[in-house]
Amino acid sequence: MIEAVSALLLLAGGFFALVAGIGVWRLPDLLSRMHASTKAAGAALALILAAFILRVPTWEVGLKSAIALALAFLTLPVAAHMLGRSAWR
Repeated sequence: MIEAVSALLLLAGGFFALVAGIGVWRLPDLLSRMHASTKAAGAALALILAAFILRVPTWEVGLKSAIALALAFLTLPVAAHMLGRSAWR
């Protein structure tokens, strides 16, 4: 059962990563591209890390995954904001 849930989470994470890539490729302007890349990439990372935690259920993996997710959610919006601000100027 855990393998099936993990596989579904990995597939969903891969789908969001694909959506982020297509959004960066197809959207017309920089601000739209930044939105697609940060939102979908953050969701993809969260789903993939959740699948990894289910697959390897140790406290070390959970702690490191939580730290990686927290750092990504802190830095993704800041990086997008700085890119958008520099492009606006």
